[in-house]
Amino acid sequence: MSRKIRMMLLAIPLFAATASAIDFGAHIGYYDNDVKKAFIGADLMLPIGNLLAIAPNIDYTKIGGSGLWWGNADLALRFNQGRGPSFWVGAGPTYYYVTNASESSESGYARSVVFAAASSDPTIREWGWDINGGIAFAGSLRPYITARYNKIKEYKAGGVAIGLRFGR
Repeated sequence: MSRKIRMMLLAIPLFAATASAIDFGAHIGYYDNDVKKAFIGADLMLPIGNLLAIAPNIDYTKIGGSGLWWGNADLALRFNQGRGPSFWVGAGPTYYYVTNASESSESGYARSVVFAAASSDPTIREWGWDINGGIAFAGSLRPYITARYNKIKEYKAGGVAIGLRFGR
């Protein structure tokens, strides 16, 4: 199957989801395990019916001179409670991207588990997976709390975040 056909097959459900209500959120949190740093991020919740949603997410933190990025594309199960809080759990692939990996020397992170790349390449690109869950509260500006666990090869980062959702 050609790349254009695959892209169209992926785009059709996204267009259908966009016709529904979209949620946008921004959050700040803390990753533990191999990272031990605060992070910022943004996410979308693209509903597919009442129970499922496509939930892309991006998080960023900095260790020394290196920038760590996680991009997640999760499928989430949503449990709406009417006027009360709503809950979700999800999982999906994670893309891990590190810039200037050779620049970091803070806490001995350079070329350690966090920066596991070819010795001559200052940019790291790896695929992994994540699981997450959270609770969002009702209102037009809806606060939410989320927890996430990322696993990329031997690297792991579990964290929590608080944020605000806009939309729907």
